[in-house]
Amino acid sequence: MGVENRPTTTRITVDDPWIGSRRVVQVRPQYRAWLAEQTVAGPVLEIGPGLRPTAPVASSFFVDRSPHALTELAALGGRTAPGDGSLPFSDGFFGAVLAFEVLEHVDDDEGLLEEIARVLRPGGLFLMSTPVHRAKWSVLDDACHHVRRDEPDGLFGKVKDRGFEIGGYTFTRSEARWLTRLRARVLLANRSAATACVQSLFFPVHAAYQRFFAHVRWTSPDVPVPVRADDLVLHARLAAGGGDDPA
Repeated sequence: MGVENRPTTTRITVDDPWIGSRRVVQVRPQYRAWLAEQTVAGPVLEIGPGLRPTAPVASSFFVDRSPHALTELAALGGRTAPGDGSLPFSDGFFGAVLAFEVLEHVDDDEGLLEEIARVLRPGGLFLMSTPVHRAKWSVLDDACHHVRRDEPDGLFGKVKDRGFEIGGYTFTRSEARWLTRLRARVLLANRSAATACVQSLFFPVHAAYQRFFAHVRWTSPDVPVPVRADDLVLHARLAAGGGDDPA
């Protein structure tokens, strides 16, 4: 793995919520199974997983701002690096990069997308999720220290401008408003304790449910994202030369 000194282009603004838990929970099993079926010519990197990685821990690389999360991932065989700046990897090192619920926390999201394109090999796979539609901004976005909700067309444009060809998207709908307000209230009361609680109780059950009942059904990017979409997942491939500087 080549490590290079590059200027900082990304900064994740959320405080570390993981200190209260040591339990690593593999989440999104439906996307992990889908990823295993794809052609991935190189190692996998996941950005910002905390203690809830999607990529297989023992065979993947992880970048996160939380030293605590990186320690726990490394104990299970993950190869880790701090994520408080540009990605500390050589150009074209990875076959796939995952970034679930990350871009909305990053001041310079376009800089991060450029870094992702840089470390991916031509034809490399990019899989990400983020909340969308500015009109859906809520107290939970504030509690989670989000810095934006992109409109879907704007998000697709940012990804395409970095040399990616979007293959498809899927989404989840908004939850009940009372539940959103409750989640925000609990997070604001004690973020570390709330994270430890759901890490031990909710996410293991949720991941087990998804393993048996959740299926990935992609929609063509040519089909407009509906207004009811709250959280968007998309996959894309880096075109040949897509990560090169235009100059």
